[in-house]
Amino acid sequence: MKQLLKPWMALLLAATIAAYFFADRPLCEFIYNHAVPQHLMDFLKKMLSLPFFINEHSLIQRSNLLSQLLDWPPLMSGLSPFLLLLGVLLKPGKAKDLLLFMGISILLTFVLKNDLKWIFSRNWPVTWTNNNLSWISNHAYGFHWFSGKIFQGDDTTGSFPSGHTAIAFATLLPIGLLHCRILPFCILLASLEGLAMILCDYHFLSDVLAGALVGIICAFAAKSALQRENL
Repeated sequence: MKQLLKPWMALLLAATIAAYFFADRPLCEFIYNHAVPQHLMDFLKKMLSLPFFINEHSLIQRSNLLSQLLDWPPLMSGLSPFLLLLGVLLKPGKAKDLLLFMGISILLTFVLKNDLKWIFSRNWPVTWTNNNLSWISNHAYGFHWFSGKIFQGDDTTGSFPSGHTAIAFATLLPIGLLHCRILPFCILLASLEGLAMILCDYHFLSDVLAGALVGIICAFAAKSALQRENL
């Protein structure tokens, strides 16, 4: 696994740089011009139109719930201190190892991705809040170094890296690394979170690739730290 880590890191970094220069803007415009997020939502609503939904109100509730499922990584960020505390309190075993691994991995990722958002201070693909400048609305593109909120994710210039993708990998990789048989499934789930960020125009492709790289690095850093403690 360690032998594979560095090549994959280099590949992700190269893909991130290539996406920034060549893929981010045309892909963002394609998704926006073809209303991909709306088509996705319409598809999900059709999926929810099952016989046991007996009225329109329940359909709306279910649809809203499903649309919010993409926000599970921030929830894990908030729970990570409790995972870590519970892991410390548990007796030695697989549950303790997993909780400590996940807790450290998520906390490292949360701090690092916020620092990077402040350092890079990148415009978002689409204007979502506070009339922030974006590529679609203003053709604003690129990094505005250290112009965001210090050590915080910024709604104005906090697109890079994708925090949702980073936390997704930081959460799911520890599970897969401790249970190798389901590692491909864990990677797939984390990748789907990143894909959703792109298809909804929440993030550029390079944001998501960088977020995956951050999550992977922090997960392996947590694994290395715990191995040194013989956990």
